[in-house]
Formats: sequence, C-alpha cells, structure tokens
Amino acid sequence: MQTFIAALLATILLSAPLAAQDREREVTGQVAYLARIALPPDAEVSIEARGAFDTTLGQAQFSTDSRQVPIPFAFEIPENLSARVSAVIRVGGQPRWIVQDIPIAAGTGPVDLGDIRLAQVTPLAFATEFDCAGQPVLLGIIGDQVTLRMRGRDIQMTQAMAASGARFVSEGETEIEFREKGGEAMLSIDGRKVADCRRIAAPDQTYRARGNEPGWTVTVGEDTIEVVADYGALTRSAPRPRVEVTPGAYVFDMPEITATLTLQDQTCNDDATGMPYPHRAALVLDDRVLRGCGGDPASLLSGDWQIEELAEGSVIKDSPAQLSLSRAGEVTGTTGCNRFFGSYELTGEGLSLGRIGSTMMACPDAVMIQERRIFEALEAVRRFDLDETGALMLIGGPEDAVLLKARRL
Repeated sequence: MQTFIAALLATILLSAPLAAQDREREVTGQVAYLARIALPPDAEVSIEARGAFDTTLGQAQFSTDSRQVPIPFAFEIPENLSARVSAVIRVGGQPRWIVQDIPIAAGTGPVDLGDIRLAQVTPLAFATEFDCAGQPVLLGIIGDQVTLRMRGRDIQMTQAMAASGARFVSEGETEIEFREKGGEAMLSIDGRKVADCRRIAAPDQTYRARGNEPGWTVTVGEDTIEVVADYGALTRSAPRPRVEVTPGAYVFDMPEITATLTLQDQTCNDDATGMPYPHRAALVLDDRVLRGCGGDPASLLSGDWQIEELAEGSVIKDSPAQLSLSRAGEVTGTTGCNRFFGSYELTGEGLSLGRIGSTMMACPDAVMIQERRIFEALEAVRRFDLDETGALMLIGGPEDAVLLKARRL
C-alpha cells in the first residue's frame, strides 16, 4: 500500500504521464581556455552536472587524444531538474584547468552551454576560505609556500611578526597584507584596509522540509532522517536511504517507518509567511499526504544580481547597478556610481538589511537619483521572492510592494 501511495504521489507531483518519466534532456558545449598552452596526449576532460543532495545528474569523461581546445562534449540529465555544471582538464591525473558552478535551470528542452572557459588552477593544500566583503579569498599552501588566492590570482605570502594572531605579507612592489585571528581577518593593500574578512565555516549539509497544518518537519541528516508530525505528537527516525532521482524530483523512500519524502524542483512559498523555498515537498506518512516546502531559502537569494528595475522606473542603461549577497550574510554592490556594502539577515519571517555604507564619489544628477532610490529600496526591504522568470524581487514598504527587481548574473 505504501509503495502504491508513493508512486501515485510522484505522478501527481510531477504532472507528467508515466511514459514521460524516463525523458532526459541533452546538454552540449565545448571546453576551452585562454592560455596558449598545448594539451599533451594524455590529457583528460571531465564534465559533470550535479543536483540537490550532491547527486550526479549527468557526466562526460574522455581523453583528448591529442585534440586541442575547444573540445566539444555532450551528455544527458533528467528533465525538470536544475543543475550546476563543473568541468576540469587533468594532465597526468592532476587538475590543470577548471570551472565550477555553471547553472542550468530546470526545464525540458536541450541546453547549449556554448564555450565553457576554464581557468588554470593549482590545488591549494590546507586551504581556509574567507569572505572578504563578498569576495571569496583562500589562504593555503602550494608546495612549501603560503599562498593567498583572490580574484583569480595566486599571491605568494610570507609569515611576518604579529602581536597576536597570524600576519602574512606579500613580496613585490604592491604589498598585500592579510591578518587573521580567531576566524576574523583584515585584508590590506599598500597599508590601506580594503576589506574585513570572515572565515567561512563548512556548510551545514542538513536538509529540512516542513509544512503547516498539521505542523510537520523532516530533517535529512548525514546518516539519519527524522520525521516529526502533528505538532510534535508523532516522531519517527530511519537510516538515511539513497536518494532516488526522477525527472523533476528527488525521493527518499523509508518503508521501515512507512514514510516517503518527495521533493519537486520548483520554488515553493510557505503558506503562512510567504517565504520562498527551493523545493515543493510532499510527505507520505502512513495513509496521509502532507504538503509543504523544503530546502534553504538562502540558496535562492545568495549570488550576484543585475538590478533591472526600481519601484520608480528602470535602471539607467549606461550606469548599471549590481547587488551581491553572500551565504555569510554580506551584501555588496554598486549603484552605477558608488560601491556599497553591509549585511543582511534572513529569518523565518523575512529579510532585513543592516545599515548600508558606501563610497562617496560624485556622479551626474540622474545617476545620483538612481543611487538614492536604490538605497531607499534596500532600507525598506522586508522580504524577497522570485517571479516566474527567476528574477529576484525585494519587497517591502507600507504597501508591501516590489521595490527592486534583479536578474542573476
């Protein structure tokens, strides 16, 4: 009976005939890099598309057989699942060129990624990642040399004397200094501080789905799954099963506790708060079907966005404005004139931005008006959502209206 209900639920959720469940979409493109370095005959190419729960949705692996870039590739992924693509070229088994996190939106048609430009890379050992005003910075070791990796550059550093904590300085005409203590750091160039930095902790891999009425949650941990329903009156746990990938959804089947969790790869808004989540969730529990949302809202919000519209009109084309939100809670961007920086907090009730600071450069009147409107919009934000095209909408003010609309870069 449980298997029948789960199968019926998956069919309803995916809104597709059974004959369509095995359909896949083709992903094509070609890998290349800018450096004029010939590939040796033993070079190998790996391209992989990953979905939620670190699942492999599709991949291509092959030897270059003395071919030179650009080198075409093709593979398939299930329909209606979003993915992030990474590509690497290895020489002698070691990665030499790499690119990561190329997004593919959920859909049914073929995807042409075009030219994928890989960057030359040397792996860092014992690397620690920092967020420096929204920019990722890595501090690690290459060979026996301490290296600071930032903005695609590897900078050799030497440890210097410090009253407390650790202090590293670069060699050369431009002095770059990195001071770290207790997870906090400061990045300076030629004696001028350019950013405060924060060590990025390993991401929490715990996944949660939840629903209102009758108040249920499912917590997917590393080894176990915990199910709580009826506002806490019912609790069950089971070993975490292997996630099943189907077109449009991920499924956790737990027959030992007569439960199945199905997660559809579509944005879901909580029916109490309106908060957007990355997945629509349905929990089959005994003979009941409980519906709700799943995933981390921050995954929808974080990233780089091009501001397209303000409440009072469009952004000036010759003065583009951008917004970046990091998973560490930092917000940075440009108004088309000045750069700005601050912090944000995402709670169960909505989105709030802290005090915004900015540079103080003067620009033409129209651009300064645009800047003022952007700052007014950010100050009034109370929540966020995504429209049907995936554009970010920052919402707030007395009328709970869209104050700013942006599109992912």
